[in-house]
Amino acid sequence: MRQRQRDLWSVRGTLSPSSSDPDWHSFDAALSQLEISIQVLRQRFEQAQELQARQRQFEQQQRDPHLSPEALQQLQQQLHDLEVQLESQLFDWRSLYEPFWQAVRFGGLGIIIGWILHLIASR
Repeated sequence: MRQRQRDLWSVRGTLSPSSSDPDWHSFDAALSQLEISIQVLRQRFEQAQELQARQRQFEQQQRDPHLSPEALQQLQQQLHDLEVQLESQLFDWRSLYEPFWQAVRFGGLGIIIGWILHLIASR
């Protein structure tokens, strides 16, 4: 019984973070970064939902048969601006960073390998 208790305490000791262990610090930093990313994503999602609700509202107002041509044109312009804003919320230029450099890297590597194979085949 006492042996089992000692084993449990030794396991708990290995699982508890110590202040001198750098792995726990990097894990804590990564977890904090993940929490921030989740908050940003949640905010973007809520903004997108709000913009979609406004878009539906404008579309419903646009169907009103008693709407003047000027008001209809203004609603269409607001709807267009809202669609542009919604698309910009969903698209982020930073998402293209890694695929761009992978395409450059592997495309360049493919060209170099192609030149080498062409030189070997032409001999």
